[in-house]
Amino acid sequence: MGSIASVLQWHCSSCSLINPTDRLTCIRCNVHRSYECKKNTDQLKTRTIHGCPTPYVTDILCAEAEIAAGALRLDDADPTNIDHRPSVVKLQFKSVILQRRKSWNGFEDHLQASIRPSKSSTLLATENDSWLCNTCRIRNCSTQQCQNCDSFRRSKGRQNEIVPITINMPNDLEKKSTSNWTCEKCSFTLNPFWSDSCESCGWNAITMMRDCVRYTPPKKKWACKRCTLLNDPNTTVCNACGGSKAKSLCPDDGTLREFWTCDKCTLKNRISALVCKACKADKRANKKRRSDSQCPTCTFDNEPNAKRCAMCHKHLEPEYYSSILISNHPKKQSELMENLRRIEEQEAREKWNEIVLFCIQNSQEFVDDSFPPAAKSLYYTEKHESCRVTQWLRPESIICSELDKESCWTVFRKPKPSDIIQGVLGNCWLLSALTVLAEREDLVRHVMVTKDYCQQGAYQVRLCKDGKWTTVLVDDLLPCDHRGNLVYSQAKRKQLWVPLIEKAIAKLHGCYEALVSGRAIEGLATLTGAPCESVPLQPSSVPTEDELDRDLIWAQLLSSRLAGFLMGASCGGGNMKVDEDAYQNKGLRPRHAYSVLDVRDIDSHRLLKLRNPWGHFSWNGDWSDDSDMWSEKLKIMLMPDGCCEGVFWISYDDVLKYFDCIDICKVRNNMWNEVRLKGYLPPLSSTDHLSCVVLTVSEPTEAEFTLFQEGQRKSEKCNRSQLDLCVAVMRSREVTSEKPICIGRLVEHSKRQVRGFVSSHKMLEPDVYVVVCLAFNHWHTDLVDPSVYPEFVLAIHSSKRLLVEQVSPPSFVLADTIINLTLAKGKRHEGREGMTAYYLTKGWAGLVVVVENRHANRWIHVKCDCQESYNVMSTRGLLKTIDSVPPLHRQVIIVLTQLEGSGGFSIAHKLTHRLANQAGLHDWGPPGCSHLPQIQKSIEGLHSPRLIT
Repeated sequence: MGSIASVLQWHCSSCSLINPTDRLTCIRCNVHRSYECKKNTDQLKTRTIHGCPTPYVTDILCAEAEIAAGALRLDDADPTNIDHRPSVVKLQFKSVILQRRKSWNGFEDHLQASIRPSKSSTLLATENDSWLCNTCRIRNCSTQQCQNCDSFRRSKGRQNEIVPITINMPNDLEKKSTSNWTCEKCSFTLNPFWSDSCESCGWNAITMMRDCVRYTPPKKKWACKRCTLLNDPNTTVCNACGGSKAKSLCPDDGTLREFWTCDKCTLKNRISALVCKACKADKRANKKRRSDSQCPTCTFDNEPNAKRCAMCHKHLEPEYYSSILISNHPKKQSELMENLRRIEEQEAREKWNEIVLFCIQNSQEFVDDSFPPAAKSLYYTEKHESCRVTQWLRPESIICSELDKESCWTVFRKPKPSDIIQGVLGNCWLLSALTVLAEREDLVRHVMVTKDYCQQGAYQVRLCKDGKWTTVLVDDLLPCDHRGNLVYSQAKRKQLWVPLIEKAIAKLHGCYEALVSGRAIEGLATLTGAPCESVPLQPSSVPTEDELDRDLIWAQLLSSRLAGFLMGASCGGGNMKVDEDAYQNKGLRPRHAYSVLDVRDIDSHRLLKLRNPWGHFSWNGDWSDDSDMWSEKLKIMLMPDGCCEGVFWISYDDVLKYFDCIDICKVRNNMWNEVRLKGYLPPLSSTDHLSCVVLTVSEPTEAEFTLFQEGQRKSEKCNRSQLDLCVAVMRSREVTSEKPICIGRLVEHSKRQVRGFVSSHKMLEPDVYVVVCLAFNHWHTDLVDPSVYPEFVLAIHSSKRLLVEQVSPPSFVLADTIINLTLAKGKRHEGREGMTAYYLTKGWAGLVVVVENRHANRWIHVKCDCQESYNVMSTRGLLKTIDSVPPLHRQVIIVLTQLEGSGGFSIAHKLTHRLANQAGLHDWGPPGCSHLPQIQKSIEGLHSPRLIT
């Protein structure tokens, strides 16, 4: 039928619109058809009927059928009896028979073979002679046939004579000659042959098969779920009751609505109604008023004045997305550690110069009134039963050994590990750290800002407390006994760096008593500020933790020693069962910190060189100084020092037997960068106090992340337990005013531990990352006042420069972080089709349960029972929860956290789940309730269901 359209239409040369043939002017631009023809006269090609392909002849026949008035009957006719009306042209045919329902192919073959123009029908063109077609009124060039409708030109001499065309049709078609066709669907017989559809029922005469590109499958009618009426597939509402087509096809989908609520009178109207049935209020005005409540993310129409979308929980206030981008701190770059140290030392030295100048002008020595030489600087309470300190003396008044009497007091005299002597204070954790620090004189000088002996007695010490660099000012009044001897730690050869550093740390924590007990890793972190890592040597009491790999640990110790890292060892601590006599017989002191001075692998012998901070009481087992296992070769290479200095060699197997862990301090060269950021760890999901760090990496870099919390060495430590810390690094897109930060997939995370600090190491590729700091075991406590919320310090060390920005996070940063972390590191359990439960216990000091509902229109009810667990707390406030997880959502069901790091804990959980067709808990909870206990505002940022994206 496409050939008919090509003849009956013409193109406008001005606007290219296709116009019908009966139009003399363009419908769009009113350009005259004859003008168009005249304009394009030179471009038209001469066409003749002789040798024309069959489709062209078919066009002529169909065109004549369209032009002639009424049904065209083609019979043998006398050329002299032709009607000469200009609008109709009749052609002489021997016989033309069109059977509409037959295929055109056979007809075209016969038609092409039967066309034979006679002598009188040979048309010769005359040059430079244009003429006006009497049929379509288009002026043609010097051709004998119209270029538009293919009508023949009348000769100048005989305007009334029409040149006939003789078409010989096959005999089998002549027998079936007819001008109408019969509809196969309704049997209507008077359909004209040029019509492609039945005039009675509209049935298409051209049968489209399924393999045809134009085939369109018929649409099925839909049944209204309210009145069961079968409706036309093109209607969106029921013709009888106005019910929604979408709601009828998806009755379980809670996101579809059948009614719209009038804002003026609150009447629920049909979804098809344009005005309210009661108050006649316009539906469009109602939508305009409710447009502010439509979620820009999922387009769900929320209730008016809603702050969050009821479906995807996104914020609806436009100002929210701009407010979360407001930085608490401007963007800044990480700086070289050496440059930062020099700047801080210069500022501290200026203050020190002012103090010394004041003392010189007033002819007096410096006395630190903030840490006075009194009992409150020694103990938590001024009244103490056993007090060895009777006086505070300056170096010139302190009694020294006979060997050092001839020497002068100085800050340094080429520090050596053997110079350090521990006093009566049980701070071996600090002395063991000082011992390994003494191997690097440059590190000792970095700690002591005042590097020369000061006659006025004012000294400055640079320390890193709880992740923050601080310069401590102290005087040289040191605790002594009644004989004038130092009571606490000291250094041989009249060096002051050991007692001054000890006093500065005591001042930081409030008193000397606060230094009792600790681990070497704390001392290393305080003295260097470098990222530290603890390598456990004993299997964990938690069954979910990894088994120890002895070879991997040994390889890590060797590589750390090769890199120049500082190391300390903890003897008989942690969860080890200690036999005091067994340790004493081997020359070891349980619950004591040792310095690791060397790690060697020689002739398949794995040996470590340790030092007791006491300076005596050494190991007497295998590979001790008097052991028979020493060969002459090994003695020459390793040179056993003798037990008098407290230095000894011990095998790796004995270290694994008697020691709890080895702490590694990753001291880097001066070309590394660092940046430190402060923040809060609120006991709730409050964006007013939470913060996260956006990290922009422009080139591949090695990075260390360390999260610190406030220490507990002050007298107030009993009022607050240590938090469970975890730092997670997630991918994100760049933060702009148009794009709020988005928590992406997990890149790296630290173990969650109840400790003073946790750390993580990762090689970062160029990208934008989000660093999130987590802690949960203080939730649901009596911390109400924001001024007492726990603080944290995030230290980032990197081999290349980084761009960091601390920003306020989106409301659900905790939920998104925990979900992505659990999906990446947790165990997967396929509970049922369309549902997955994830459990995270490994390296988590507790439990995380996340449930994923992949059903498109069904809810999942989940019971989580952890009531048999102990020494843990729940972020939901209870150990048993019931939740209804919406379709295509994930939810953090519960987070269990170890309460205290020193005590053990046990996790037991049982998960029960079922499918539901609607929201709510049904018989598992009260009506209208989807969560038990209810998800309050304080925890919705962690436990609200999150849309699967």
